[in-house]
Amino acid sequence: MRSVPEWALHPDLLAYYERHRDRPEDLYPSEARFLPWLARSVRSVLDVGCAAGGFRDIWRHYAPDVRYEGVDLSPVLVDAARRLHPDATFHQGDVLEGIDLPDEHADLVQALGWLHWLPEQERALAELWRLAGRFLFFDLRIAADPADARVGRQRLALVGEWDGRTETPYVTVAWPELARRLAALRPSAIYGYGYWGHPSESARGVPHDVCLAAFVLERGERDAPSICLDLPLAWPGDAAPGAEILPPERLAERVPQE
Repeated sequence: MRSVPEWALHPDLLAYYERHRDRPEDLYPSEARFLPWLARSVRSVLDVGCAAGGFRDIWRHYAPDVRYEGVDLSPVLVDAARRLHPDATFHQGDVLEGIDLPDEHADLVQALGWLHWLPEQERALAELWRLAGRFLFFDLRIAADPADARVGRQRLALVGEWDGRTETPYVTVAWPELARRLAALRPSAIYGYGYWGHPSESARGVPHDVCLAAFVLERGERDAPSICLDLPLAWPGDAAPGAEILPPERLAERVPQE
């Protein structure tokens, strides 16, 4: 077992997630584009990187009967999640070591707000997809130019002043590389929504602008995926041979909004 990174135990994370990211109003536009639709489509959610479990309240807002379950790397955050949400189940687990749950454990696996802290994204996505019965819902920070893809650093300062030393990685992934990774998982559909934005002011060593994007991968019987993206980036033509590429305006048809 690898040791828990020091930043994952930082008290700033606990102070922030005990009081934030627990209301629909806290959703970013990319998350809000998909979550209400997904809530109408699933009965169980596994939130990997659940922090203090705040998304339990967000999911229950849209789907009161959904079974919400969480996993986090930090034992401190898992303890807080159990205290704040005693009616839900929480596990400590490391996506890079493999989470001790069966294949296709939940209808939907969520991974929001933390994959850009993880350089080993390809390994993480493979494990998350293993756990997903129908949907994988996640977000990333994307660089259009492969030369801009890199691992920068982000100061951990969510509620107070930076302590002068604690940082996380800040990973930007090249769009052509990411598209090939997603296609290699062999989903039946790939949906995406995103926009250009500035990295956090606490980040350094990253491009001036990144594409802040959320994706949904869906399981199914298709040999090649149906792809519909509302992104400022076009799907690379060689990333998924045989794929059905739909125009951005079709996303409203495939993923109806409230």
